[in-house]
Parts: sequence; C-alpha cells; structure tokens
Amino acid sequence: MFVAPATRVTSRIRLAPTTFVVPLYEPLRLAEEIAMLDQLSHGRLDVGVGRGSSPYEIAMYGLDPQDSAGRFASALPAVLEALETGRFRRPGTDEVVELSVAVQQRPHPPLWYPTSNPASIPRLGDQGYNVLFGFGFAAPPLDVVREQSRTFFARFRASEARGEARCSLPGRPPRFGVMRHVFVAPTDDEAVTVAKAAFADHYASFAHLWRAHGDDRFTTVPAVEELVAEGKAFIGSPETVAAQVAEAVTVGELNYVAGAFAWGSLDVEAVLGSLRLFRDEVVPAVLR
Repeated sequence: MFVAPATRVTSRIRLAPTTFVVPLYEPLRLAEEIAMLDQLSHGRLDVGVGRGSSPYEIAMYGLDPQDSAGRFASALPAVLEALETGRFRRPGTDEVVELSVAVQQRPHPPLWYPTSNPASIPRLGDQGYNVLFGFGFAAPPLDVVREQSRTFFARFRASEARGEARCSLPGRPPRFGVMRHVFVAPTDDEAVTVAKAAFADHYASFAHLWRAHGDDRFTTVPAVEELVAEGKAFIGSPETVAAQVAEAVTVGELNYVAGAFAWGSLDVEAVLGSLRLFRDEVVPAVLR
C-alpha cells in the first residue's frame, strides 16, 4: 500500500518493500500484488522476502516458527513460478490459476533476502539472492560480515556456473550488503546529540512486543556512541559518516549499503537535512 502511491510520485528511483513476510500471505495474492506493483512502477520494483523474525508477530496470525518455516518453503517457490510463468500452481494440488497481471521485469523483479542468520548465507548464495546481512544495531562485527560475504560469493559463483542460481538476474551479480541507521548533521556532536534521543524512541518501539511478552532479549538500549564505534550505525558529520561507510564497505567486503534515514523520533526536517548531507557530501566522498 505504501509502494503503490510511491510509484505515482517518482520516476527513477527503485522501490523495494523489504520484507514481504511470505508465511503471512495467501501466495496467489502475493504474486498478483508483486506483479501489479511492478507494472505500476514500470519495472522499478525490487522485492524482499523472508520468514519473519519475531515469534510474537507471527503468533498474532496463529503461527509458530516451525509453521512459518514450512509455509515459507512451500509458498515462495509457488510465488516465483507464478511470476516467471504467469500461472499460479497451488502447492500440493493440481489447481492452476492464471495471473490477472504479469510482471514487467523478466523473469521477475530482483529478489532480496534480509537475514541475521549466518546459516542461511550458503543457501542464499546458491540461489543468487541479493542479501542484507544483519540488522543495524543488532548486526555482527565487520570481520564476521566479511567471512559471510566470502562464503556467499563463493557459493554464488559455483551455483551460477552450474546454471542453478535461480534468483539472480542474468548478467547482474547479486548484492551483498548491510543495513545501517544513518543520521548526518553538520558536526559530530550535533549528530550524536540528536540521534541519542531519537534512537531511544526507536528502540522502545522495536522492543515493545518482546517486552510485552516478558522477553528480556531487548531490555537494554545500546549506547549510540558504542554503535558508532562498532560500525553498527553511521552517525556524525559528513566527513565522519563517509569514513564509516568506506570502512564498512572495505572491511566487510560489501558491494551494497542500505541506509535507514527515518527512524525513532527524528522529525521530517532532520531526516531531510540528513538525507541531503548524505547525498551531497557523503556519497561523493565515498566514491572518491
């Protein structure tokens, strides 16, 4: 619902909902929604898929983690087949339904899989997904990211040579990157001061369901200064953030970085100011 109106007011940027939690969808509906968005965007859609990471969110739909894994394993291949062929074949049956709209990008829009689980990396490399490894403040250290990057690309190259990297687009190597919360201000002190209050609110929202169920996994709010020092957040002046991004790309052996710019209690003016500084000063500095 967010991406559909975004297609009307944009013309060049790619639009990437990440993540469709596949087990919570009726797979035929998911296939048709993806195809509709690809048409509305004139082929500017990327698609992220996943099983869901919070047992409390999944439980709202009457599922447990084991149910979720099984539903993902059966539903996703059916969705991909429908996008590729225009015909949805319901898992475990002979039922076939013609899609009412086809994707514009062939064989399907680029596919992403965000994950914090190292055990999933070999499989994702084999299949050729674009990957975001780790979630911001809960991400592993960059040396661990580097190990997984090497594993991912080794598995992808072997799978591509066998013609088995189904999720990869022909002639386009997959991306392996990280997601980081970003806030850029004119000075380091200003950036950290604003980010500390905003991040506390963000973390409270993130941890709400866990805390409501008596789970102590996310009880302590990480210190923003520690996150920055560990490379788990990009916060500071343009010069500082450029150095943080360059370090992540170099040490982590990444070919992609996803930035979360609107989070917590950051107001619109602060977010847009941060985005402009990132666009006008950080990106050129990193590219140099």
